[in-house]
Amino acid sequence: MKLKNIYIVLLLAAVIYSCKKEEIGTVAAPVKASAPVLTKVLVDNQATDEYVYNDSNLVVQQKSISSLSVNHYNSEGLLTSTLYYGNDDILSSDAQVSQAAANNQSIVTSATGKIGGTITYVYNINGQLIKTTYSQQSNSIVESSDFTYDNNNRIMRQTTNWGGTATGYTDYMYDGVGNLATENLYNLSATGAAELITTTQYAYDKQPNPYKTVSKLTIPGINTNENNIVKQTYTIHLPADHGPDNVSITENTYAYNATGYPISQNGNVQYIYK
Repeated sequence: MKLKNIYIVLLLAAVIYSCKKEEIGTVAAPVKASAPVLTKVLVDNQATDEYVYNDSNLVVQQKSISSLSVNHYNSEGLLTSTLYYGNDDILSSDAQVSQAAANNQSIVTSATGKIGGTITYVYNINGQLIKTTYSQQSNSIVESSDFTYDNNNRIMRQTTNWGGTATGYTDYMYDGVGNLATENLYNLSATGAAELITTTQYAYDKQPNPYKTVSKLTIPGINTNENNIVKQTYTIHLPADHGPDNVSITENTYAYNATGYPISQNGNVQYIYK
């Protein structure tokens, strides 16, 4: 029983790590003049994400029902830091409070959210992201990530550190057009041994991805893909004595506008452009 509990904790840590990776990747970039600008995402006719741009078409705020991200850039247009506001009630130990927060569909603002922390970004002389550091408002322990690149200047590994100690890494592989094809998440033991925790595989359509127009960082994911995800296969790898691996599959269908960009997903998600 104790071993099983420990493994569950490791899986939860993997999920949290994966979520944080996606949050880091959701940032802004100059939008091409010919590309539509994504301003809002609706789910069941309710706004779940909103994007606010500056005069240079850089996303300065991303608002959602769970968080608010405020982005700052240098004179070269590189993202230097992101300040996060969150809805702490979602994480409350009080079931009624957390459920009420989950049911609340209001967009988080700086007035309604609480500062959760700040991510800062470091680049090499070629403008490649090499390190992110996440400082939490309520925790003195610093979480950071280091990035290494393949021969095509794409991130091939993201190593996560907790309090200065490497705790895991994610390896990224790509398809022929540069979409993220496979990501493998590993946990590192105290001895440095790597254990494969999860594998996620993706398949795509051939239409342009609207999230890429609001993406600045090169951390692989929805913000760097050329196309839209039509199938995601997520595998949780379990020890042999815990039974077979846990596999879940998510499939998406889209409707597109005249320029090929999606205007709806699975019938209940809408993409709004300007």
